[in-house]
Amino acid sequence: MKFSSIGSIRHLLFASLVLCALGAVSARATTGDDTNLDGSIKTNGFLLHPTYDFSMFTVVTSGDLNDTNNTFTGPSVLTGNVAIGGHGNFSASDGTITGDIYINRFGTFTKSGPTVHTGSVFQSTAANDAVDMKLTNALAGAKYLSQQAALESSTSNYTVNGNSQVLTNVNINSNTTTTIDITSGNKAVLNLSNFVMTQGTFTLMGTAAQTYIINVAQNFSLNNSSITLSGGITASHVLFNIVGNGSDVTLQQGTSMKGILLSYDRKVNLSGGKVFGKVIAEQLAITSGGQAVSQ
Repeated sequence: MKFSSIGSIRHLLFASLVLCALGAVSARATTGDDTNLDGSIKTNGFLLHPTYDFSMFTVVTSGDLNDTNNTFTGPSVLTGNVAIGGHGNFSASDGTITGDIYINRFGTFTKSGPTVHTGSVFQSTAANDAVDMKLTNALAGAKYLSQQAALESSTSNYTVNGNSQVLTNVNINSNTTTTIDITSGNKAVLNLSNFVMTQGTFTLMGTAAQTYIINVAQNFSLNNSSITLSGGITASHVLFNIVGNGSDVTLQQGTSMKGILLSYDRKVNLSGGKVFGKVIAEQLAITSGGQAVSQ
């Protein structure tokens, strides 16, 4: 009886520890499973979905808009691997693509004109669905990241041009520099209605261990403006999460940004605009010298 009782107690203690651990994981996931321990934005290794992974791709598209054709006209630049999911196509007529292209079994990759592609094309087939599995996991990971980031509550641990202020909207139309600087902690979260710039520079300051998550509910557009990083923070630690359906995300000629541009449910137009990081979109058009460059 003594040994039986001790065994029962041990089983109960073990079960309690397991339940506590699962509870902690669940609680952490529901408050934003979006950053790694080093402060970088998660592109794989999600707590509840370890198979979700888009880390190897610079561009990811779901191809599920009515117009499923992702276009690349030039002379534009795309550096890094490309994932064309759903039923999407990918057509390139000018510019330079350096990286492998993974495409779903329904779509096509067409290359014409002076386009230069350095890399391989991998397409899923009914007999070999390994590529589709990779695309499915990439899309699921991007969507999950967007959902988790959107759960984050706004923080107040930053200054705007040296002053304490919680931003709810960014609308810059003058040739000025707006500087955001994290004052405490390792993560700043901005939940914005719009992020619209027609001039100027928006600078995010932070160390190599700090993170910015910027959720945008309505419009995101850059024209004659730029988003820069300072203080050691890198593009892999910055997420611009454009939430839900809405107007196209646009980066016009003469614009650039550093970070992960995640617009899972919308079309992204890089009409001369440059993204140094990653671009995730429902549909993507890179035209007029636009760039998507892996960091």
